[in-house]
Amino acid sequence: MKTVIIGGGSLDADVANSVIGNEECLLIAADRGLDYCRLIHRKPDVAIGDFDSVSTGTRNLLDSIEEKGVKLIRLDPVKDDSDLEAAFDYVLENTVEGDIYLLGATGTRLDHVIGNLSLLRLAARHDRHCYIVDRNNRIRLIRGGETVVIKKCEQYGSYVSLLPVFGRCEGVRATGVYYPLDNAIVGDGKYYFTLTISNEITSPMASFSVGKGMLILIEAKD
Repeated sequence: MKTVIIGGGSLDADVANSVIGNEECLLIAADRGLDYCRLIHRKPDVAIGDFDSVSTGTRNLLDSIEEKGVKLIRLDPVKDDSDLEAAFDYVLENTVEGDIYLLGATGTRLDHVIGNLSLLRLAARHDRHCYIVDRNNRIRLIRGGETVVIKKCEQYGSYVSLLPVFGRCEGVRATGVYYPLDNAIVGDGKYYFTLTISNEITSPMASFSVGKGMLILIEAKD
């Protein structure tokens, strides 16, 4: 069963409802994500956070939210992790399988966006696949030895970028694209950091892989 976590960043209602869908899933609201759940008319299974960012109307409902069948986890505002990371940790501690989707994980706070990218790496350490999705991007991680295949008819936008955010990557390959790669090295100061930005899928199916290291894969709309 997949898990969807809604954070307090930018959220598009249509995208959110598309990701959540109508199938059974574990829906978690992280702090202001509770406001977003109200906006898209979805009842979360769990609400977690210090709730310092929710609206006044939502704050007034917190004491009664458990009566509606929502598990409420209040966090101390003085803490080391963000509300979204606390929600992510909850998922890793309480589920053992299924993809994880992060909504409201991007926006104007670049510090939070960059921090949230690290959650993709955390998911990989637990052998879980994680996706950050917003109106213009779908973001995932490619681990060393892993291949990701994208059908052109199912791609999210027109562009595909591979970013060596976590350091040197060896054996980077990309096929079925305008700028193919074969055993490339990116991301350690001596080699390219931007070589793998803004590629385009030209075949019915494209594949991306890295032999050693971890790459962020971003499918982007213009």
